[in-house]
Amino acid sequence: MDASFIVRGLTLLAIFFITKTFRIAGCPHGCNCSQFLINCSGAQLHHFPTDIPFTAKQLILSNNNISSLPTVHLNYLGGLVYLDISHNSLTEISPSSFLNMQVLVHLDLSCNRLRRITQLTFKHLANMVVLRVSGNKELTFIDNRALSANPKLQEIDISGNGLTFIDVNLLAALPHLRSARLAGNPWKCNCNSEYLMSWMRRNRRNIPDAADVTCAFPDSLQRVLAIDAADKLNPLCHRKREVKLKEVIYFCLIGPGLFSASIALNFTVSLLMVHFNRIKKRELKRYRKLRRAISFKYSKRPNMITQQINTKVFKNGSAAVGMELNR
Repeated sequence: MDASFIVRGLTLLAIFFITKTFRIAGCPHGCNCSQFLINCSGAQLHHFPTDIPFTAKQLILSNNNISSLPTVHLNYLGGLVYLDISHNSLTEISPSSFLNMQVLVHLDLSCNRLRRITQLTFKHLANMVVLRVSGNKELTFIDNRALSANPKLQEIDISGNGLTFIDVNLLAALPHLRSARLAGNPWKCNCNSEYLMSWMRRNRRNIPDAADVTCAFPDSLQRVLAIDAADKLNPLCHRKREVKLKEVIYFCLIGPGLFSASIALNFTVSLLMVHFNRIKKRELKRYRKLRRAISFKYSKRPNMITQQINTKVFKNGSAAVGMELNR
């Protein structure tokens, strides 16, 4: 009993020392490592470190010069819950970069050089709760389905980017959203973004920086709060929609009429052409018949003249013979 207890204790002690040795050996150069936290902030890294322990739960790589995320090495860290890659040089995120990050809850991509976020960027982060993508000045496009696979998202920060428009469904489709930071973008306040402005007004309590979300375009609404622009856009856009509706109705009524009239006109012209062709053929037949008659008449005339001459000669000859007999 005592011997087995001693063996078990020695085994646990050996596992502890092996784990500690592995952890120390697996800590990247310039980083501070503890049992579950790997902090490589400001370590002057140019590439994603490949010697991070698989047991890591939190990984901080902020304030470095990392330009890409390796698919293989990052997916080995499937147990990560917290990932901070802010203040780096990332230009794009491969759809396969987060393929195995099933338990990731917090993702920070702030202050990079991202240009676009597609439908596939965060597709595999089903348990993500916090997303920070602020300070990417070149970020001008976010697909309206970019967060469709992240229903647990509660906090999103897309402030300080180059966004002029996002589809309102990007935010409205998140049932647990309680914080959305949107300031610092050159928002275009027009009829296309009317629903987005209206959503901001209705959900102002969920937008911590609502007082700083202003319009950049058009000039007439420049520096106007987005939540106030919604009231100004509503009558203008609805008036335009009414005009468009009238145009549609007018087209639906006049269009078929013009189409029917064109068909009737084409049908009438076709009938006239058929009738004209018939008259032309009839006249052509008459002309040919007359021409044949004339040709026949004049072709017989020389024979008639010859016959008349022969008759006269015969008569004159008979008269001469008669006179001779009388003598």
